[in-house]
Amino acid sequence: MRVSLLAGLSAAILFAGSATAQTIALTNATLIDGSGATAQRGVTIVMEGGRIRDIGPAVQAPAGASVVDLAGKFVTPGIINGHGHVGPPARDPQLRQYALYGVTTTTSMYFDQDDVQAFKAAQKAGDLRGARILTVMYRFMSEPFKPGSENKTPEEGRAKVDEIAGKGADMVKVWIDAQGGRFPKLTPEFTAAVMDQAKKHNKIRMAHIVELADARRIVDQGVNVLAHNVRDQEIPDDFIALLKQRDVSVISTLAREEGLFVYGSDGAPTDNPFFQKGLNAERLTLLRTKTRDEQAKDPNRPRWLRMFDTDKKNLKKLVDAGIRHGFGTDSGGALDRYFVQGWFEHRQMELMRDAGLTPMQIIQAFSKNNSELLGIDKDFGTLAKGKAADLLVLTRNPLDDISNMRSIEAVYLGGKKFE
Repeated sequence: MRVSLLAGLSAAILFAGSATAQTIALTNATLIDGSGATAQRGVTIVMEGGRIRDIGPAVQAPAGASVVDLAGKFVTPGIINGHGHVGPPARDPQLRQYALYGVTTTTSMYFDQDDVQAFKAAQKAGDLRGARILTVMYRFMSEPFKPGSENKTPEEGRAKVDEIAGKGADMVKVWIDAQGGRFPKLTPEFTAAVMDQAKKHNKIRMAHIVELADARRIVDQGVNVLAHNVRDQEIPDDFIALLKQRDVSVISTLAREEGLFVYGSDGAPTDNPFFQKGLNAERLTLLRTKTRDEQAKDPNRPRWLRMFDTDKKNLKKLVDAGIRHGFGTDSGGALDRYFVQGWFEHRQMELMRDAGLTPMQIIQAFSKNNSELLGIDKDFGTLAKGKAADLLVLTRNPLDDISNMRSIEAVYLGGKKFE
């Protein structure tokens, strides 16, 4: 069963028409609509009420519309981040940073306070001060973390799913990770109960995994999305066949894996202006000193490098086999993680390219594929008549080089230019 059938309400939570009736016509654009179709030249996109009223090379700008000539420019869907973090509060600055980097929808995959539902309702009413947000509300974890590890028994896990589903969680997530043998993992009995209860609530079921054995376990228990790729070994063919049979999507978070070691190496991006706009001066200084030193001396550095390399190999194998590959980064979260919101999404694209994916496959990952695996493809993901007007205007062609996704001239969120 497609995930979108399990989560049809997610799009309604994210989207509502703008309160204004302003009509904007983007003309003479080269359109890359996210579906995988060949780019179209000379396209006009008419946006009204937060949606795409009409789109195509034969479309004319309506009388009275505000016309923006995009001759020589390129339009893509906004970036959907399938694995992000929006916390700790405040939300607005983080969602604004995402949007300024072209991320128009993000997930929040850790913990959110109950007021996030009021926040989402305001977004639905057209108050978009940054990227749209989908949330798990709560992450099921094992000791010694708090919160997340309060529920010990399958019965307690089921009750917690009932609670967060009642509070409007869009997805349910379990975290299965021994952190190199330091911590116990959630038991199979516990994760089975959580997956089963989430299914009863028609919630998308997601899992943080590292090892193939845990990925097998959670796929057998009904997960919809692996929120990280397998990173302890190469994925065997029989597991790929199982993913295809169960229609399980996989999100590779290469930028996250690189972020565990890159600041302690000569390849650190700290002098890059596109990176620097996501950090204040104090955090940038700490990154160049304390974090650089810590990562350079980290005894786990060889392990992080191996996991990074394995993730790249497994991503290419999954894509070649036709598994739905999503797009995520694990960006955001606690400030000392330095998984910089916005920058990480663009770096993820480049790392997917390095893994062997084409620019079109990468664009599909952050648009069409992510909208499908998150259950919001009725309104988001691809640019088509009737869908949400979340799009990016670029000055350079991303099909020539995916790094050209950085050439953002404008972000339109709900049909309005985001400033």
